[in-house]
Amino acid sequence: MKNVNKSLSVLEALIIAGVLLAAACSTLTVATLPKGENEEIAQYILNQLSYDDNLNILCYLWGPVSIGDKITTPKGPIFTIPCSGYVMYIDLYPTANLFHPVQYVFFAEGTKTLQVFDTENPPLNFYDYKIVDTTFSRFFFSIENRRSTISKNTTPDSDKTGRDSRWAVLMNGGYDSGNNHVRYWNDISNIYITLTSVYEFDDENIIVLCSDGLNPAVDQSNGQNSDPDLDGDGDDDIMYSCVLSNVDMVFAGLAENFTGNEKLFVFTTDHGNTAGGWDTIENLWNYEELTDAHFAELLDAIPAAEKICTLEPCFSGGFLDNVVVPPGPIVASSACRYDEYSWAMPPDYVYDTYVFHWTAAMKGEDAYGNPVDADANQDGIITLDEAYTYAVDHDTDDESPQYSESPEGTGSYLSLKVTSNPPAQPTKPVGPTLGIWNIQYTYTSTTTEPDSEQIYYQFNWGDGSNSGWLGPYNSGQTGSGSHIWTVLGTYNVTVKAKDTWGATSIRSEPLVVTITDNTPPDIPQVTGPAEGKPGKPYLFNLLTVDAQNQDIYYFIDWGDNTTSEWLGPYISGTEIHVTHSWAEQGTYLVKAKAKDIMDSESDWGTLQIVVPTEYTFVFNVFFQHLLEKFPHMFPILRHLMGY
Repeated sequence: MKNVNKSLSVLEALIIAGVLLAAACSTLTVATLPKGENEEIAQYILNQLSYDDNLNILCYLWGPVSIGDKITTPKGPIFTIPCSGYVMYIDLYPTANLFHPVQYVFFAEGTKTLQVFDTENPPLNFYDYKIVDTTFSRFFFSIENRRSTISKNTTPDSDKTGRDSRWAVLMNGGYDSGNNHVRYWNDISNIYITLTSVYEFDDENIIVLCSDGLNPAVDQSNGQNSDPDLDGDGDDDIMYSCVLSNVDMVFAGLAENFTGNEKLFVFTTDHGNTAGGWDTIENLWNYEELTDAHFAELLDAIPAAEKICTLEPCFSGGFLDNVVVPPGPIVASSACRYDEYSWAMPPDYVYDTYVFHWTAAMKGEDAYGNPVDADANQDGIITLDEAYTYAVDHDTDDESPQYSESPEGTGSYLSLKVTSNPPAQPTKPVGPTLGIWNIQYTYTSTTTEPDSEQIYYQFNWGDGSNSGWLGPYNSGQTGSGSHIWTVLGTYNVTVKAKDTWGATSIRSEPLVVTITDNTPPDIPQVTGPAEGKPGKPYLFNLLTVDAQNQDIYYFIDWGDNTTSEWLGPYISGTEIHVTHSWAEQGTYLVKAKAKDIMDSESDWGTLQIVVPTEYTFVFNVFFQHLLEKFPHMFPILRHLMGY
């Protein structure tokens, strides 16, 4: 019998005790051993084997069993029951990923003797066994699924239509519902959120194969079904069950559709096994297996420009010699060697240790939101060698993470970001800076792409929405987007660009846009003379203000079938002066109205002016009439006037 007297560390014991105190009244989600005779039998077996409640083991009892029943694993039968009795299944290392040492103990009811069988395989008829209620079992099955925090530094883009050359395949087989631990879903959810929120992978480019897929049946060891929504946005992210036929289908589809310019990231968490030496296996759903050689064939058939693999299962180091081969570029890392188990992370076992730290390095914070800085050279990019180094430095479990790359040095520049020259920073958006709510406005921007690739633009409207990726446009071509604001306020409109491979520019400088409900200017005050003479120009004054302090235009109707057209713009509250003359006598109504720069017009302001008949005294005409009437008078004046 293997030595299993590994007691909890003081720290683990204290933390687990605290958890148990907080959840003392919780109900196990798996079937527990009924009180009475079965409980006494279970305790008898454990006492005979010198196991107690201080050990991190899980025990299950099956029985009573009859002559001819078989202790069977997915790898085949172990023992045929010779008489009535009970069978105990003891998971010696439940915080390790399968396949690790376990025991089957047959208790002969008549003689009360024990037969112990050491193996590494769980029972095929797992749900015939009932959990033995212990301190550790209550803690282990209180573990719940949890989603990691969304990164505080970035917000995922929505409504993407532009091309992104990055793809990811995330896999968790789980083996069966009894061994598909909660932490596997948590691992997958954590890396999924990292890909979408930090690296802005397109949702449709992340293919997730998890346990039984979208089957609503129980598929986790805590008696629950895997939630298909990994990031909590209401959409199903799990696509397929993790069986070999689906794995083959997914990788064959990528091989058929890739052009050779893509980046492929493969992430696996699950159980693993050895097939002898460096030959290892990843366990899939329903006891199916993916060998290292077969996985290497699937990967080799894909013409990706860059390949990245991060592997968590036990014995996963045995995959690296198969998949990391020339010409590359390819980088792969694993949680352990080809001859080691991988482990859940103490003290709460909510995540697997290696991928927890690896994902934290890539994300810039761990799954609990604690900041992480794995950027050793402080260049703003977490490369794969930096992520591996950080994970190794923080992995204190009994496992030896492995790393391999081809060609040498590839991991020093490869990351989850797009390996492409991004477009230059787009110009500050051009468009109206003052607008009315519920009215659509259009904005433009332009940039160039250093490799002359086509460009997509995305306008961020400052109200929590964006335009989605618009395009494609040629390098240097102006892009445009339109938006309607429905809430009054001031908004920073920015734009960023990405090329056809997904390399994203930095954001433009913001254009500040103020959205108002807008009121027209006040009615203009019109002042000037009340009377005038035909043909003579007169000065008139116009004055009004705009409540939004916008510039103002004036329009004048002179009342004689002539107008001024729109004059301006003028600063709100500034008096302006205009002149006009009338050719004919009459009474005229001068009317003036104002409008702001948003074309909101005021009512008319008015002023009446009277232009009377002009009386002109012509002396020569008057004197001529006078001389004609009195021909003998005014001789001296006649002489002076030449008459």
